[in-house]
Amino acid sequence: MSAPEPIMNTALIALESELAYRGPERRGAENAGLVRLMACVLDEVDYGLMLISADGLVVHANHAALREMGSHHPLELRSRRLRARDPQEQPALADALEAARRRGARCLLNLGGAEARVGLSIVPLPLALSNHTSGNAVLLTLQRAQLVEKLSVGAFARARGLSQREEEVLTALCEGLRPTQIAERMGVAVATVRSHVHNLKEKTHCHSMVELVKQVALLPPLVTALKSPGLQS
Repeated sequence: MSAPEPIMNTALIALESELAYRGPERRGAENAGLVRLMACVLDEVDYGLMLISADGLVVHANHAALREMGSHHPLELRSRRLRARDPQEQPALADALEAARRRGARCLLNLGGAEARVGLSIVPLPLALSNHTSGNAVLLTLQRAQLVEKLSVGAFARARGLSQREEEVLTALCEGLRPTQIAERMGVAVATVRSHVHNLKEKTHCHSMVELVKQVALLPPLVTALKSPGLQS
């Protein structure tokens, strides 16, 4: 059952008041626990997520986002602001963020080239998170780096009682490798890989490799306990 609207409005007001950037002193404020809870929720999602205030400051970037944004990623953080690493792509990113903050427009955007190309979802939120600027805060979501994360495969393998070799084969299947490629990676015969695949289908009650990979891909995302320090606001 959903919460009554007045309660939800109160929570949004409290969240906006606490998240509106005022410096380190806010951490002891009345609603600091609400902010920490929201940050923990974002950090438990294995997609890159960033919360950007109406004045363009990155309020929080979750662990997945910080992990993905390495030196070859098309996005970077500069002085708490999100920018495209390629100057030619900066206008498109700036326009999309501005449209979300000022007009409440949603947008899907692709940045980068070749293997570094990533998709972004830019969604306006019904609060500003700023003491200085009205408008919409923005939730920016990065596309997943791969179809299935190794942590999800590992959890699935333990739940189904798979052997280490079967887990290795399942991981490779989720990466899109064919049996011949898996055999080469593992240094075994293709017949051995096919035997592992047969056992996988038996243990998971799947009729095909496609069904098996789909079953793993639809699992809720898991994040590792080895997290890098989050962006402090």
